[in-house]
Amino acid sequence: MGGKHAIATILVFALVGALLVGPMNGQASGIDSLIRITRQPQETRERISAYNSLASELRLSDRYKAAEMAEKAVTMAIGADDKIGLAAALTIKGQLSEDADDFSDALNYYHKALDIYLELDSEEDIARLHSMAGSVSKTLGNYDKAIEHCHAGLRVYEKLNNKTGIAYIYRILGSIYKYKGDYDKSLHYYFNGLGLNEELGNRSGMANAYNNIGIVYLLMRDIEQALDYYRKSLEINLADGFEAEASINYGNIGVAYLELGMMDSAMHYISKRHSLVIQMNDRKGMATSLESLGDYYLKSGDNDRALDYYRQALAQSRILGILETTKSTLKSMSDLYEAKGDYMTSLAYYKAFVNLRDSILNQETVRRIEQIEMEYVYDKETQEHQLREQKQKIIRTIIYITLIFSVLTLFLFFWLQNIKLKQKGLQEKALNLERQQLKSEVTFKDKELFSKALYLAEKNQLINDITRRLNKAMADPGGIKNTIKDILKDLRFSSNIQTWEEFEYIFLKVHPDFFNTLVKRFPDLSPNERRLCAFLKLNLSTKDISNITHQSSHTLTVARTRLRKKLGIANTGENLSSFLSQLQ
Repeated sequence: MGGKHAIATILVFALVGALLVGPMNGQASGIDSLIRITRQPQETRERISAYNSLASELRLSDRYKAAEMAEKAVTMAIGADDKIGLAAALTIKGQLSEDADDFSDALNYYHKALDIYLELDSEEDIARLHSMAGSVSKTLGNYDKAIEHCHAGLRVYEKLNNKTGIAYIYRILGSIYKYKGDYDKSLHYYFNGLGLNEELGNRSGMANAYNNIGIVYLLMRDIEQALDYYRKSLEINLADGFEAEASINYGNIGVAYLELGMMDSAMHYISKRHSLVIQMNDRKGMATSLESLGDYYLKSGDNDRALDYYRQALAQSRILGILETTKSTLKSMSDLYEAKGDYMTSLAYYKAFVNLRDSILNQETVRRIEQIEMEYVYDKETQEHQLREQKQKIIRTIIYITLIFSVLTLFLFFWLQNIKLKQKGLQEKALNLERQQLKSEVTFKDKELFSKALYLAEKNQLINDITRRLNKAMADPGGIKNTIKDILKDLRFSSNIQTWEEFEYIFLKVHPDFFNTLVKRFPDLSPNERRLCAFLKLNLSTKDISNITHQSSHTLTVARTRLRKKLGIANTGENLSSFLSQLQ
């Protein structure tokens, strides 16, 4: 498709070049070039698009060839069932009719194009055609239809946020209310349109708004204010080369000077406008300038020349169907005949003026316009209400989400803080336990060191005592045997005491509450029996206990029997070690 579009584009520029090449080639050369290019094998829709592009390009430079291109596009589009191409071609034909001041035909073409775009649901084109139909309806004096089209287009443009389109419709609405005599509402729309055009940097739109605002101030008899806005508009139009718009400014400035009684300045600007519209073949502008010339000569007292210009203006405006110019010219002619003393003719023109004015703004029309306005205002208020509701709903949702998020955040914060506190508490407990453990270990080491030192002291003391006693026994050989027995007994006793103390200390480190529990439950146990319970809790055998305590197996067996009786398990089959292991 990209290649086909490129060929279509080349086709458009080639056709434009062929038709605009200049006087030497002439019209026939352009048509010949068109025939040669359009006979090339192309898709029908692309050829329709090319014809429409050509018509649009040629619209201002060669109206007749543009009309020929548009008609070919219409014919081909109908044959190919190309609704988009057909709507575009009808729109161009409407613009060409409007350029030729054939407003009724223009409106007819716009309505046909609008129907197609409504069927296609092409929103941008729907809004554009509504605004174009509204503008032409305004020119024809059909204000209720004009306002209906304007508000329909305005709804779409507001939905699309198309500020250029909105500004253009504000311009049309401003003109409608100007003709209705509602100057406050007219200025409201004109100034709103001006603000949008300033925001968009649309100088053409700004110039048009300045000119229209000036017209309203002129109607309100604020001549200086009107001139100020006319000059602002003219400055932009001259700077940017908008000749047609500048000619309107000249005419309006001339009318303002006429109101001020500055006749020379008024004629200068009115004549300048008249010359330009003749040069541009602007028939609508010509009707307006002819009316202004009639006003000038009426105010100058030259009633015959004034009447001549009024008659020309009236004829031109009736041909074009420009009701506002027709209406104002009828009123001027009534005033003129009244000044001449021809009251019957004056009355006839005044009746024609009143009939036309009433037909434009009859009660039915006024009610219809008010209804359209109320419907638009209601729709707009409804949309704004819906938007407010949506915004409030969004805000409420955001608030709920924020509250939920805040609650979750707070919960998470406190939960994390709680975890941190617990972790801190656990860490402190762990540190305390670690400190206690270290302290216990240090105490244990100290006691162990003290025990070792005491053991070494006692051992040295025992060795010294044994040495002394052996030396004494050697001096008395007869008592050496008894001495040796005593020494062995002392050695055994010393070994038992030292071994038990070390065992007891370590045992209590592992089972700190065992002896307390044992004493509470069995208070009659002797120290030796408590020691035996400790050995048995560790599940030591009789042989192991004998080696530690230097007691015989028989002695230990008897001690175990007595212990079972004191523990209350003498006549049961329960194991003594198992029973003691359950005590904590």
